[in-house]
Amino acid sequence: MRRHFAMILVFIRNSVQNEFAYRVNLIVSVLLTLVGMVGAVGAVLVVYSHASSIQGWTLTETLALLGLFSIMSGLLNTFISPNLDQFAENVRQGTLDFVLLKPVNSQFLVSFQRCVVWGLADVVAGAAVLVYALASGMGEGVGVGDVLAFGLAAAAGTAIIYSLWVSLATVAFWTVKIDNMTTILRAFFEMGRFPVDVYPLWLRRALTYLVPIAFVTTTPVEALGGRSGPVVLTVAVLLAGAMLYASTRLWRLGLSQYTSASS
Repeated sequence: MRRHFAMILVFIRNSVQNEFAYRVNLIVSVLLTLVGMVGAVGAVLVVYSHASSIQGWTLTETLALLGLFSIMSGLLNTFISPNLDQFAENVRQGTLDFVLLKPVNSQFLVSFQRCVVWGLADVVAGAAVLVYALASGMGEGVGVGDVLAFGLAAAAGTAIIYSLWVSLATVAFWTVKIDNMTTILRAFFEMGRFPVDVYPLWLRRALTYLVPIAFVTTTPVEALGGRSGPVVLTVAVLLAGAMLYASTRLWRLGLSQYTSASS
């Protein structure tokens, strides 16, 4: 574990150096992220100017969820998406061989060998919105247990997102063109910026059982507000563990089907 963490720090340092070689691009990307966050918060404020709550969700709770979604989106755009999107191209060109020859777990290396630094702006902006929501009233009834439950649920949500992306990327072992599937998965993920309770029943079930985005954003915020009991948290953790295991098994199955460029 310590070795893997040290390697991630090296990957981040190298990526930072690469990003600062194009500073204007980095600055523009960060500004666009901030503008997008301001627009998202503004949209929420406009909606709640006409109602005190929507399906039981108050303004501060919705802002907290928006902040968490931005954090998750930032982690996705910084680490997971850039690497796994490149993975399909590596399979097609046969350059995955260079990864498999290294004395490191191939799934780990494919998942974290590069990062897009500007994605961290989403993490910072999301954390700021989350803190603001807590300071604006939501945090009054939040205890230590709620914070711990939130952290556990958020960690489970991160594992779920990672597992979904790894599973989708692994499909590239059988069919290289996964762009359309990635677009569909990202569309489901984008729905996580709102509480699942605001969607129709059929869509709520799809976001809970089919593509479990509900456990990524809605469940952690409910836990922070004391609205998720131990049963829901247990389900989230067990689901995350099961999906991590399944995605790893699928990865190994895909590797067994891979024909390298030198074959």
